[in-house]
Parts: sequence; structure tokens; C-alpha cells
Amino acid sequence: MNYSQIFAIIKQKIGLMVLVGLLLAALAFWGVMLFAPRYQSNFDVLVIQNQQEFVDSYTLAKSTEHFSKLLSESVYTETFLTKVIENYPEMGKILPIDREDRVKNWGKMVKTSLNVELGMIHFKILAADKSQAENVSRTVASVLASNNSLFISENQNIEVRMVNAPVVKTNPGTGNLTLLIFSSFLIGALLVFVISFYKKVLFREFSEKNQIEKENIWERTVTQDDEGNVIDAETGEIVNFQKK
Repeated sequence: MNYSQIFAIIKQKIGLMVLVGLLLAALAFWGVMLFAPRYQSNFDVLVIQNQQEFVDSYTLAKSTEHFSKLLSESVYTETFLTKVIENYPEMGKILPIDREDRVKNWGKMVKTSLNVELGMIHFKILAADKSQAENVSRTVASVLASNNSLFISENQNIEVRMVNAPVVKTNPGTGNLTLLIFSSFLIGALLVFVISFYKKVLFREFSEKNQIEKENIWERTVTQDDEGNVIDAETGEIVNFQKK
């Protein structure tokens, strides 16, 4: 199939390509608007281990690293979430009633990462509005500070401090909305073109095969040239499929 045939398909299907492209773009837009959290809050907490007896710096650093990892993972537990809801009852209305779904949604809402060298936990909170993002952030920090003994023995003397106030901004995921919409449009248009292209190729091959069978020319050695025409392999002449 040559370029002229490709352009012919595009010209023939341009309306459908645009329509399907716009449909996918609209679905992408509303999908992001309905399901993607619009705001993101970022803050850090510092995990400090207060040792009353002398401990060498290496042992203290490894111990702090261990407790930082433990606390960062404890955030995703149902026990921690229960404490968050006790301190911020609005969270109970936001999350599903089912326990398993509630914990799963909480895990999507809160993300943690570690700076093990400093014993610092970075939090990213995703929420539907700014006040919700900030309130959840402060509640998480408060629960870590006042209830870390739920996950670590009290005699470890662990102290958790919020080292910076929550910074709330638009979720970067929604910032790429324009690119997502444009990509969805292109995918829709390309999908229509590819389907139309292969339908035309398959239909052409099927038609030519039927013509060859009808005219009983299988005894002749045939092939195809660069333009897709069926030609006689010996003479190079284009095989005519017109009925005798």
C-alpha cells in the first residue's frame, strides 16, 4: 500500500478519527477530574532517639534508621488509621466503610519516603481540597508524635518532630492534564486509522485471492511489486483479475 492509499484512508475516515479522538479525550478529562486528587501536601518529620546511656554514633544511627523505617510503614496500618480518625473524624466520612477498602484507600492517599541518613520521613498526602490535605498532614504528624509507642516500645525514648509545616500545592498529576487529553485524542484517531488500514489490506488480499482462484491462475508463479500489485514472476506483467 502506497502513500496515496494511506492518505485516501485518512481522507475517508477523518471524521470518525476526530470523533473517536474527542471521545477518548473527554473520557480522560472527566476521569482525572472525578478520580485524581487535586491537591498534594508535603511535609517532613524527624525521628530522634534519646539515649540516656552512652551509645556510639554508628549504633545510634543504625537504631534511628530502623525506627524510622518502622514508623514509616506503620502509617499504612489500620491501627494508625484508627488514631487518625479519632483525631480527625472527617477522615471517617471520606474513606469507605469496609475495613479492607478503607485501609487500601488510605494507602493511596498517604505516601512515605525515607532519608535514612538523617532519620527523616517525607510525607506526601493527596486530597480533594487544600484544607483536607493540610488537616490530614497535621493529624498524621500529631499521631506519630503522640502515639509512636503503639509501634515502638516506650523504653526506646523515641521522639517525632515535624520539621516543616505542610506545603499544599496542586497535585502534579493533574498538571499534566493537557498532555493527557492531547495524547488521548491522538490515540483515538490513530486507533481508527490502524483498524481502517488493516481492514482495507485484508479485504484487498481476500478479494485478490478469490479472483485468482476463480480464474484458475495458481499454475502461474505470481508475486507482488512495491505498489502491492500482483504480477507474473516470470514476465513482470500485472496479472489482470477481470473475468474472462
